[in-house]
Amino acid sequence: MDDKVSLIKKGIEVEPPPSQEGREYILAQVKHYIEVAEEQVQTGLKELSKDAEEYLLAHDWQGREQTLENTVKKACILSAGQMLKLEDFDIKDRPIKSIGIGKFVEVKLQGYMRNIKNFEKFNLYETVIPEVEKALILMVMKETKWNQTKAANLLGINRNTLRDKIKKLKISKKS
Repeated sequence: MDDKVSLIKKGIEVEPPPSQEGREYILAQVKHYIEVAEEQVQTGLKELSKDAEEYLLAHDWQGREQTLENTVKKACILSAGQMLKLEDFDIKDRPIKSIGIGKFVEVKLQGYMRNIKNFEKFNLYETVIPEVEKALILMVMKETKWNQTKAANLLGINRNTLRDKIKKLKISKKS
């Protein structure tokens, strides 16, 4: 099993074995995708609740590793706490709660605010919004392997708008 986990971390696709080992394989993938979300988006390391674990194990992910990866990453982003709960995964029939993302941004900005609150005049909006936008676009560009059409669709904006933002925010593969 350790060999399979190391292959997953190296980006090598491995066919999951049946039964109990298949469950362990899925859970190893989920753990890896949680680590990837922490690395890419600084979501903090998360743990799976028992209900969320059972929810993920109830699905047939064979041949749909990208879907599993997207599902886990989205749950990490939307989760308000350290524990990934069932409702963090079961989002197809409910709208995305902006409070989850808002709370995430708020927590990340708290440390920043401690450092600048002593300044009387500081254009916080003009400082923070471009940084958040740049981080979001950069994350999506990496996720889509720098395919602007796919990235624009994922962001819900026009490809030309995305291209303009990439230029304005000076985003490059080296960013």
